[in-house]
Amino acid sequence: MLTSSITRRSRFQQVEKLTISISLIAIFGCLGFLFQVSALFFSSSLPDPDVSLTRRHAARLQKYESFWGSEDEPEFANLKLQLEDEFTDTEDTTLEDSQQLKHGMSDSVSQFRQKDEELVSRVAFGSCTSRRAISQPIWRRGIIPSAPQAWIWAGDIAYMDWPDADCKENPDHIQCNCTRNWLHVNRQTCLAGDVRRARERLNLQLQNPDYKEFVRYMCPDMSFESQDKAKCSRPILGTWDDHDYNWQDGDKRLLSKEEQKQLFLDAFGVPLQSPRRIKDRGIHWKHTLNEGVQGKEIDVILLDERFHRDSKPCETRRKFCELVALPDPKKYKHEWCKDFLFGGKDGIGSCCRKDEQIWAGWCKINRKPGDELWEAACNPASKMYGFPGLEINASSGAPFWSGLTSVSKNGEGVLCEVLGVEQRAWLQDELYKSKALLKLIVSGSPAFNNPQDFVCAKALKWRPAVNCSCFDDYDCYRPAQMNLLHMMAHAPGCVVVLTGDFHFSDIKVLQPGEQSYSDAYGSFDLPRPIYQVMASGLTSDTAQMAACDGYRVDRSGFRPGGECAFVSEPAFGMIEIDWDAPEKLAKLQVRDESGEVKIESILRLDTCSPA
Repeated sequence: MLTSSITRRSRFQQVEKLTISISLIAIFGCLGFLFQVSALFFSSSLPDPDVSLTRRHAARLQKYESFWGSEDEPEFANLKLQLEDEFTDTEDTTLEDSQQLKHGMSDSVSQFRQKDEELVSRVAFGSCTSRRAISQPIWRRGIIPSAPQAWIWAGDIAYMDWPDADCKENPDHIQCNCTRNWLHVNRQTCLAGDVRRARERLNLQLQNPDYKEFVRYMCPDMSFESQDKAKCSRPILGTWDDHDYNWQDGDKRLLSKEEQKQLFLDAFGVPLQSPRRIKDRGIHWKHTLNEGVQGKEIDVILLDERFHRDSKPCETRRKFCELVALPDPKKYKHEWCKDFLFGGKDGIGSCCRKDEQIWAGWCKINRKPGDELWEAACNPASKMYGFPGLEINASSGAPFWSGLTSVSKNGEGVLCEVLGVEQRAWLQDELYKSKALLKLIVSGSPAFNNPQDFVCAKALKWRPAVNCSCFDDYDCYRPAQMNLLHMMAHAPGCVVVLTGDFHFSDIKVLQPGEQSYSDAYGSFDLPRPIYQVMASGLTSDTAQMAACDGYRVDRSGFRPGGECAFVSEPAFGMIEIDWDAPEKLAKLQVRDESGEVKIESILRLDTCSPA
């Protein structure tokens, strides 16, 4: 009996051990299965497109992270003071993917997608708020009652470089007392590049009660101010100009521009993973309104015209500096002119010499239309113009193909840039592939303004007046300007430029054919007109009643309403689109502080011609 009991116990122990073994195997098997499932989950694309793109392109992003790659006499200064007073979600990525991430293809997070919501047909825009902390009634009185379905900033959301003190009356004020140089050209520019101060001024604008009421109207479903304003039910989009870049008439030399960029993007709640935040990249971007609604999409292309802008071409200020500013150390921009003509890294001046050297030099001497190199270096109408990899030989001064790619930071290109080589290539690609019937090009600087020289200063008493050819706009960068105009005019659909900067508002149309400006702009053979609406000055500080004289007079024939058809009081722009009309009409408007239409031009979107 004892033997039988032992036998039964032994069998029971064997069964027990077997059960335990099977259980352990099952447990480890389940754990392994769960580990595999979790690994697959975490290795898959995350729902946030910005994050997933960052993960897929991590190696390339690390590579990109390694790259580092008005100035005028008393009369002209006073005039300037008046002006100032979509990635494909696949696992097979290519070099083109990485370049798109670098350059700024639109992403689904920051685009405004229309599904069951109201079709966007009213887009408002404006620029230039206020240099002082004052009320901004235009938001409550004019803009909100006009019921915009999207808002676009065309620059100068805040005057971050502007002092609180009146530096003429208080020259010893701490904000006015600085050593003059190329950045701080006079007392009024002492705060240029000061990021801490810029943050204070930007926050002051964002907390303005009138503007906050406007933001609540545009983003009623947003609970946090830091969220992406492009995702509001009525999106808020925008780019910067010189004052929110934190340097009046600023260019790529601003040492604090990376910090300034992050600060500006923070104001719009742009996601931290956005390619717009990549080091050594500007804030250019594309948003699509009414996305996916065939025939009714609106592409909003935001240009960055500060981050990679070259210093002004030498010829635009040489005479002014030589005859006005340099002879007198007390002159406005005396130190700026010393740097412009004799400073810079090599001691031969910081001004841009490429347009004189190539456009006005080599291209004239070696004229060979049709030749690949000549077309790329000399023909702004060519799609190859200023192509990445085209450089200037330091010894011969001639252009040559260096073999550098668009992601290389070793090359400077062959023309004095506003956008930079990479952004121009990106813009051309976005324009030509766009299927949107209407393209709104948002430019902090007017794309065309005044091709005629004007008296900008008086030299010494026994010398004649000094002429200038431009202010701080594309007219200073003529080859880059012609290239931009040809890109826009040859793109499918209709292009309207939205701009600001000059502290008055108007509508201009650049027409093809024989015009007074045809030779200056190379516009004779353009296939269609280019429309430009300037809405500049949202408050009584930046837009005051002014006579039709001086630089406000349109002597070139751009304004459909006549040479004095402009608004000098506070104003904003509005694009109203009648999608149901057979020809699809777009009303281009300038509205005053109460929302009343002051100037209007009607554009047929089926032909890109006046209605």
